Amino acid sequence: MGEDGARRPPGTWIRALVLHTTRGIPGGRDLRPQKILPGLGPARRTARATNQWWSSNGTCAGAHLLVDFDGTVACFADLVTEMTYHATSVNAHTIGIEIAQGPNAELWEGQLDAVVHLVDWLTARFDIQRQIPDLYRGSLARLREGGRDVVGVYGHRDQSAMRGEGDPGNEVFRRLGDVGYEPFDFGSGADRMAWRPRQRLLGVADDGVAGPMTCNAIRAFQRNHELPETGLADAATRAILERVDEPV
Repeated sequence: MGEDGARRPPGTWIRALVLHTTRGIPGGRDLRPQKILPGLGPARRTARATNQWWSSNGTCAGAHLLVDFDGTVACFADLVTEMTYHATSVNAHTIGIEIAQGPNAELWEGQLDAVVHLVDWLTARFDIQRQIPDLYRGSLARLREGGRDVVGVYGHRDQSAMRGEGDPGNEVFRRLGDVGYEPFDFGSGADRMAWRPRQRLLGVADDGVAGPMTCNAIRAFQRNHELPETGLADAATRAILERVDEPV
């Protein structure tokens, strides 16, 4: 791993994905709107250059994955056994995804489409519930303090007061919301309040944190209701859960 990561503690439950942009601006310190260009960006060796920089610049910074301008995905660390130094307090139990920005901090539509596909695959692979921050409210105490009760997909800006709005900006979360990711006010604990009654109906501990036992219970629930057994509470699963008034 070099200076940009370390081994994960054995048996770590990976509970969240953290989205980053390589420049973190605009929409941050310079307050300009985030610029999204049509199509895909140019094919560059951004991943190689970024990885070399992380490995030798002395800042102890890194990420697991990088989505380049043209939608290419590069993997820099083992997602299961290695953690990267991408978001301090939550490193041990998250996967970090960098989105490469152009020289003027621009992103491309096709690149963001690739990010959505990547996040879809990762949430399915790691049983991470598809939930996102509903709005940007600055860094959240729950995440600064370790984020062990926060499940889903959030931005570096939600974890650190040192990053601006553009890390990663609003557009990627808008796109995730468009494909069904459930928005919550993580700062107020709205996610945990929503999950407690769901967990009671599923017959698991109602701590409001949708972990592996909750995902397994969702699979059984989906099987009983002839839904795809994903373990993720998609809109169809939630709709049936809301109609159920007895524990399953």
